[in-house]
Amino acid sequence: MRDGRIAYVGPDDGVPDSAGAESVDASGATIIPGLVDCHAHFTGLGGANWLARFGDPEAELLARGDEAARDLARMGVLTARDVGAPRRLNLRIRDSLRDRTDAPDILAAGTWLARRDKFPGFVVFVDSGEDLRAAAIAEMDAGADLVKIAVDTGRTGDEVTFTSNELTPTVKAVHDRGKRITAHAQGKGAAVAAAAGVDSIEHGFGVDAATAQQMTGRTALVPTLSVLESFMGFAATAGGRFTEGKAATGALQEQAFGAVRAAKTAGVRIATGSDFGGGSVRPGHLAWEVEMLVRAGLEPYEALASATWVGGELLGLKDAGTITEGGPANVVLVHGDPLSDPAALWRVWRVYHHGARVS
Repeated sequence: MRDGRIAYVGPDDGVPDSAGAESVDASGATIIPGLVDCHAHFTGLGGANWLARFGDPEAELLARGDEAARDLARMGVLTARDVGAPRRLNLRIRDSLRDRTDAPDILAAGTWLARRDKFPGFVVFVDSGEDLRAAAIAEMDAGADLVKIAVDTGRTGDEVTFTSNELTPTVKAVHDRGKRITAHAQGKGAAVAAAAGVDSIEHGFGVDAATAQQMTGRTALVPTLSVLESFMGFAATAGGRFTEGKAATGALQEQAFGAVRAAKTAGVRIATGSDFGGGSVRPGHLAWEVEMLVRAGLEPYEALASATWVGGELLGLKDAGTITEGGPANVVLVHGDPLSDPAALWRVWRVYHHGARVS
């Protein structure tokens, strides 16, 4: 690594002049690209009361961004996409953390866009497809890197809130600006969002074989499986009070695993997203999502790809999640081999962001 970039990758006998360079003995470790978290909420807190905490004072929401960024960088997550924050606070967080070594490179969507009264109150509400298009343009004009819309509601996404005909003009308006658009769709909204041509579907528990076929070649899936697993953990610690909720979450988890299998069979790109802050998961735990993808049916190499270059591809960032000569020196050293043991991603030993040591 030299001047923040990868100067050489290959056997020792081809190494260019390395006079003065630090040599690191990485025996027993695996060098992987910086990880990519495609579904993050830097203003969220996570934990059992994550939803209510979006209503905390603005100063607290902003402070969480700095803390979450440092947590991510220490765990090797060097690129992240924030897909929604109250009052576009994620844009301020993104800008304040730009070019910091101890923070990931961040793309931010501004605020969620949703049908009136069909989503929690910290979003931008619209009443029609025309309003949705105007609101998306307003987000981009305010500096959003992408647009996030909600196309279904309820814990299992039973109620679809926009038709594909209502969504399509908004998708076109975003693409005409050279930007990308993603959709919150936990259930039935996935088919509608895919028909409208969004770039990715977040959660996507309702993706079936037919929807997956429609997604192939243009719409990625970001499953956020670890959120469901964390809910199962909360139910377990609460004793008998959440027996019914645990059973329902278990059924939803099986549905989510089925969505991943359907996407894999159809050749849909699958990218990792922890949903930290916007769900109960805490920042920096992307390794959990990789483990869950393997449980859902991906091979370890496929799950690692989802957390690296596939995520970078979805975000439209050419070098994110890769190790290539001339590319940014964003590399992570972990103990063990994540291609045989995904849990190795928890065992972060060293992190370099743009060639500088983070941890």
